[in-house]
Amino acid sequence: MKPILPVVMLAPLLAAACVPESTAPEPAAPPAIADDSCGASRYLPLIGQTGPTISVPANTPYRSYKTGDPVTMDYNPARLNFEHDKTGKLVRVSCG
Repeated sequence: MKPILPVVMLAPLLAAACVPESTAPEPAAPPAIADDSCGASRYLPLIGQTGPTISVPANTPYRSYKTGDPVTMDYNPARLNFEHDKTGKLVRVSCG
């Protein structure tokens, strides 16, 4: 009689080899802005760019910060918010 223990121990590995690989999700389109009181929608094409040059009209309040940075929680519907990741890529534009 042959020992059955090695076959039993290999069964989970063989089953795992039959599981199909997951594919990477497709990049999502830039989100629509629900409240566009500050004109943030015109900056949506810049999302995904690293270190984009952003021109804001004079007297328009704005802030630029990195994800995780402390920011005030006051809401100003006229203020543009530009959020960058740690590499400098623009990841979000919003009003508030």
